[in-house]
Amino acid sequence: MLTLAVTADLHWGIRSSGDAATRRLSEDLRREPPDILILAGDVGAGEDFPRCLEHFATIPCRKALVPGNHDIWVTEDDGRGDSWTVYRDWLPRISAAYGFHYLDGGPMILTEHDLAIVGTMNWYDGSWADAENWDPPDDFSERLRDMRFSRGRHNDARFVRWHLTHAQFTQLAVATLESHLRAALGEVSHAVVVTHYPAFRGLNFPGHGPITLDRMLWQAFSGNRSFEELLERFADRIAVVFSGHTHRARHGKLGRIEGYNIGGDYEWKRLLRFTWPDKSVEPREFYA
Repeated sequence: MLTLAVTADLHWGIRSSGDAATRRLSEDLRREPPDILILAGDVGAGEDFPRCLEHFATIPCRKALVPGNHDIWVTEDDGRGDSWTVYRDWLPRISAAYGFHYLDGGPMILTEHDLAIVGTMNWYDGSWADAENWDPPDDFSERLRDMRFSRGRHNDARFVRWHLTHAQFTQLAVATLESHLRAALGEVSHAVVVTHYPAFRGLNFPGHGPITLDRMLWQAFSGNRSFEELLERFADRIAVVFSGHTHRARHGKLGRIEGYNIGGDYEWKRLLRFTWPDKSVEPREFYA
């Protein structure tokens, strides 16, 4: 039996109550260590990234993570470089220093369990900006480009600074994940897929209420069709999918693929304990 503990959106340094909840989560893991701990992004922006990882460094288990969009935010004069340099160089180096396998760089192969952990930050390209009876306004494409809501802009427009368009990075992330999946499944029978941005729509924000401009923009900035298509091609060999980002706990399916959005928010945190091969899931919540 293999036990995975998966959490996301710890957002270290944003709220004192959230940091206290993260400490309680790490204490729970220390009392009952899993075989593998996985963080599904938004660990902490800037220097809060290593400050958060430090709380998990002494837990006696293997560890892995994917970054989230907050983790690649940079300031104009950031000494670490632009968001691409942070994603490609700084985050992998810091992750390794604290004993975490950086899944965007390659899969974790668990030959003894005939399983691999494969992951990516994932991204968005606007392809989820559709709905039945949705008639976009004339300026919708400009709003997508500028990441401009009815009031204000998406923070990624302010703090993600790199040479890539959203479509380009989405294509890169999906292609890289596909190569990692193919390599991993050449060695083992099944893979657990971990993403920050929702892997498929059933793990995104709950889709109820009126269709509004801002709701469709949030949907556009949450995921992409090409990742769903990739998952469907490997459906028989994907054990389970875990995602984060939305701060909403969800359980959904993409055909035969079962997935979980971990949930947890700035004020409180959530952890899922997953066992393989029986695929049982136990949620735990932590508050200040």
